[in-house]
Amino acid sequence: MGKVDENKKKKKEARFNTSYELLTTKGINATAMSKIVEKDGVAKGTFYLYFKDKHDIKNKLVAHKTHELFEKAGDALEKSGIRGLEE
Repeated sequence: MGKVDENKKKKKEARFNTSYELLTTKGINATAMSKIVEKDGVAKGTFYLYFKDKHDIKNKLVAHKTHELFEKAGDALEKSGIRGLEE
């Protein structure tokens, strides 16, 4: 992965972290896009490069967190010596 791709990944991760924090503490209805953008410290236009709206953020967060969970579970299985789900 090149430096540019790595930076993009870090920035996207920062968007996810900020959104996750606000949406899980305040809820989707009580969280305005302007609050997410303000807390994230980016311009609104920049934020919209990553997400269409709050519901898009929520959907992508679910996918992102699910992916993280499965990665951690896979790592734990591998460390324990289990190579497949059949085991």
